Amino acid sequence: GHELLGVPWQSVRMLLMYSVCSSLMLIINKAVVKSIPSPSMVTLIQLLFCTTFTFALKARAPDMVDPLEWKKIKPYLLYVVAFSGGIYTNMRALDTTSVDTVIVFRCLTPLAISVLDYLFLGRELPSARSALSLLVTAIGAYGYVMCDSDFQFGGVGKYFWVIVYFLLLCFGMIYGKLVTDSIPMRSMWGPTLYSNALSIPFTVALAYTSGDMHGVFDLNASWAGLALLVVSCIMGVAISYTGWAARKEVSATVFTLTGVINKMVSIAINIVLWGQHTSALGLACLGVTVVASLFYKQPPLRKPLGDKK
Repeated sequence: GHELLGVPWQSVRMLLMYSVCSSLMLIINKAVVKSIPSPSMVTLIQLLFCTTFTFALKARAPDMVDPLEWKKIKPYLLYVVAFSGGIYTNMRALDTTSVDTVIVFRCLTPLAISVLDYLFLGRELPSARSALSLLVTAIGAYGYVMCDSDFQFGGVGKYFWVIVYFLLLCFGMIYGKLVTDSIPMRSMWGPTLYSNALSIPFTVALAYTSGDMHGVFDLNASWAGLALLVVSCIMGVAISYTGWAARKEVSATVFTLTGVINKMVSIAINIVLWGQHTSALGLACLGVTVVASLFYKQPPLRKPLGDKK
């Protein structure tokens, strides 16, 4: 069969589209924030753009986008709280540890999710080959970080925020899959609207608590910076839609693993683009992480107990 990661090709296509959007978004955002040094403000503009776009789409094609209904808002609210909490704890983790520490924890998530997939979403546990693939992915990331970084073990207190980030990320991945599977929507524009619109108040709150809004109206962005901001807004719509569509198609573990591969690929692109110094061994470890992850195979859903076929 034509498949990758144990997933049929039509699902792989959606994962690839999401991956391209995700890796490009990481690079574009980095450039945008250089020009407009207020990450929360940039995120807020992207959310407002995506929400407005989806509402406009709804006006043109009412059948494509679900209306906002309280019974659907409630479950999505919990997802958005976890997602916004993830962004906040990620910022705090970057303050208290290093980018590299956050990357290592991020690369451990597929291992945790594969167990949670089994516990909560009715999947089989990964095969020995798949479990090894996830383990080597994490070890490769650790190797990359050890090669060239200020990654060192501190006390447990130092890891408080990065551990909370890890837990929220795991919860968001499992709960996001649960929401996608259990709440019927007309198309993936529904989740796109719900997740973006509901994130706006939380992003405003985050912006104020992080002091990111301080002097935001004194920012003098260049025309190039504003043009990049517009591009990032369009990418934001694409990443939202393809992200929910990909999540619908594959297991939570495959979706999480795809996120890790994207991160590693964008680190490699950043090294090339911004000329960051990295040892040959560090690059080799990045390669190991990406290659190892491709050996993962999505386990099937468990058969119900009465089903002996």
